[in-house]
Amino acid sequence: MIQVKGGSRKQKALAFDIASFCYNELIPRIQKCFIEINIKDIKGYEGTCLDIDEREYEIDINKKQSIEDFCVSICHEMVHVKQFVRKELYSDCIFYKTYEEYLNLPWEVEAYEKQEVLFEKWKTSTKLKGMIKRNFFG
Repeated sequence: MIQVKGGSRKQKALAFDIASFCYNELIPRIQKCFIEINIKDIKGYEGTCLDIDEREYEIDINKKQSIEDFCVSICHEMVHVKQFVRKELYSDCIFYKTYEEYLNLPWEVEAYEKQEVLFEKWKTSTKLKGMIKRNFFG
């Protein structure tokens, strides 16, 4: 189940649509999973993903991004959900000293690679193409 909080009505609809698409692409066989997406003003980064409990995840997405960055950030964080579900990432193994070290972490390498692929696949399959072209941040 995916629940979206915060942001505008259009941001919520877009976040739900793209997160649902990513879920079906990344972990289609997983039936029991709860993902809460919080759209809010975040300083210093585009998004985060936290492992809250057994198959319960919380994603925060910065609402003050371009449409494309907003969507790509959701794709990126959904890759982390997949990694948590498949035990490829643990919340206690997130450690790095520099931004370069962060970018070279195996789970970040995968997330950055897959975020663009997911976003492009979603763009070609979505019914919300008109929303992407309009400014939905109002």
